[in-house]
Amino acid sequence: MNKTLRFWILTLTTFTMIAILSSSLFSSYLVTKKSLIEKSLEQNEVYALKLSKMSEEVFKAMQANLDARKPDVIEHIDNPEELTKILDQLLISGKNFNSLSVIGKDSVAIATSPNVGITGKKIESPGVKEALQKKEGIITKPYKAMTGRLLILVSTPLFDDSNTYLGMLNGTIYLQEDNFIQNILAEHFSEDGSYVFVVDEQGTLIYHPDKTRIGENVSENSAIQSILNKKNGAQEIYNTKGVHLLAGYSYIPESKWGVVSQTPYASSLQPLSGIMTKMFFYSLPFVILFFMLAYLLSEKLASPLKNLAISTMNSHLEDVSVEKLQISKWYFEAKQLTETMESYRKLQEEMVANFKDLSLTDPLTGLKNRRYSELFFAELLEQNNSFSIISIDIDHFKQVNDQFGHQTGDETLQFLASKMMSNVSEKDVCVRLGGEEFIIILPNCSLDEAYILAEKFRNEIENSVLPMNRKMTISAGVGEYKANKENVSELVNRVDEALYMAKSEGRNKTVISN
Repeated sequence: MNKTLRFWILTLTTFTMIAILSSSLFSSYLVTKKSLIEKSLEQNEVYALKLSKMSEEVFKAMQANLDARKPDVIEHIDNPEELTKILDQLLISGKNFNSLSVIGKDSVAIATSPNVGITGKKIESPGVKEALQKKEGIITKPYKAMTGRLLILVSTPLFDDSNTYLGMLNGTIYLQEDNFIQNILAEHFSEDGSYVFVVDEQGTLIYHPDKTRIGENVSENSAIQSILNKKNGAQEIYNTKGVHLLAGYSYIPESKWGVVSQTPYASSLQPLSGIMTKMFFYSLPFVILFFMLAYLLSEKLASPLKNLAISTMNSHLEDVSVEKLQISKWYFEAKQLTETMESYRKLQEEMVANFKDLSLTDPLTGLKNRRYSELFFAELLEQNNSFSIISIDIDHFKQVNDQFGHQTGDETLQFLASKMMSNVSEKDVCVRLGGEEFIIILPNCSLDEAYILAEKFRNEIENSVLPMNRKMTISAGVGEYKANKENVSELVNRVDEALYMAKSEGRNKTVISN
């Protein structure tokens, strides 16, 4: 039996709807997948950079602590008991060393804290030999000490007033025991299988969540190769175990180490199936509505030909006149079908536009996200507009999550976002970069105006009471874009440095970036 025109119209309509829905979902799948990968790479790179800066500051502080006690050590170089007291005090105040020692120029250990059984013995370990040979402050490669521990030595030389070399003051970090590196890196901000590890300048693991791997050389890893070339960045990699990962990495100049923050590829794409399922069910009502409309319109479209076919079957061909054909109705019905298709196309465009808007918005706070800030910066540069930015970070935010839970942490972020929006004008853009990090982009705003706004906002937050009935403070960095002298990345880094300075100077403070 021959199929009717209505059958073929409905078949074509059904095929068209499936094709449009499939292509829309497939293109959305590709865009969302790319966005999730880029977001994960970006977050890991920023996190690795943040951790490397923290580690670098700790190393500077450790070296400074050793240098600060050098005069006392030199003064009592011949008094082991007094030296032990000095080392005990330094160990308690420094908090970053696992042990301390004073070793003479003859390699003999004069004093240690705590007592690890090497006092009075000649130390032949590689790190001690290297420090005695160079007679300068160094951070050694990992090596096994006389005690059997895998450690790193932070050393500073000792010279008397006549510049005679007396030996060295050392601090040690036990790599396979609790140490400051673990305190900084042990818990990744993302609880999706992500983790952080640290390598030295040879690609040897100094820190890894799996302590059995500490001391293993992973220089074959492509991210480690970039670190060995003193580069920062992010990339997709397969680690030495063959696992597909999204890694961000950063080089630490002070110690010549590298920090790698990485997320399993599968974990980064885990939200993808849920997003696509939501998109499908959001589209389904429109598809059903369109099919019902097509069903009704197909009857109208087929009716003239159907009537003509019946008429032809029941009469002779010569009895059919031109007036009875009424061909003009075809154009009218075709016009209606075209308008219906156009309506459906616009509906799909609106959906895609809505998805695009969602991709530029932080779902938790309703502020714009990092991707939107990049587009907005590009627009400001294209228009050659001057602008300033305020970088904001919540002080001790981790304590909020630890004490009150992540739900309260989310409410805190939403509270800050609401306060932020109430302090800016319509032309200003508030952005959540991730975690507790925010920026405010202020077009056509001078540095002084930006600083005044930042201080006003900081004071308001300080005097506000959060939903959990506690106080909160923020630290901020402020900077103005210097046209033809720097790019946006350099501006953001400069303002971030001002923010870190505000934190290092006690928090609850606004610092202007020069």
